Amino acid sequence: MPRVHQMFEAAALLSSYLSAAGIPHAFYGGFTSVALGSPRDTEDMCCVVEGGFRPVRQALQDCDVLTASQSSWSGRLFITYQEPIPAMEIEILKAGETGPRKLNASNVMLINRVPFLSVSEFLRAKINNWLLHGSEADAHDIIYVLSTFSQNVDLNRIPEFDMDRFCKTYPGEASFAWNSIKNRYEEVL
Repeated sequence: MPRVHQMFEAAALLSSYLSAAGIPHAFYGGFTSVALGSPRDTEDMCCVVEGGFRPVRQALQDCDVLTASQSSWSGRLFITYQEPIPAMEIEILKAGETGPRKLNASNVMLINRVPFLSVSEFLRAKINNWLLHGSEADAHDIIYVLSTFSQNVDLNRIPEFDMDRFCKTYPGEASFAWNSIKNRYEEVL
């Protein structure tokens, strides 16, 4: 089975356990751009959850193929999907620290029946991550999603100063898409 299918399988399985426990969640990370059609090869998958880590650990306590482990030195929670070889990890992130504080239909979209952060929330979180780390992988994801899904971007959710800074660093496709989004909003006003 291709790795992308295994990643969707892992996300769908984790999502089913979190949904059964009533934990609002949405996937995020480089895998979001892959789920949206990017050719980038990545296993960077995170899951943003409301309510912290304890409910997630409790939701998975009876699951044999998903195991939760918390890093003692960083306080981060990782879920390991044991089925495929090699196993894959999904980092759990707290809503509000990454992504919106409340996850709902306005900021979550379904891809293959799996919840992901919406295009605007994905870009917002990726821009913040890029500003902190300057990752080329984040830049690739931003450029791909911005240029491919510019019609789905809510300008009001994107920090304009940060995106302008990104576009100065990566002129070309990103700048063109960002300017077309701004122009679209100026036409409405």
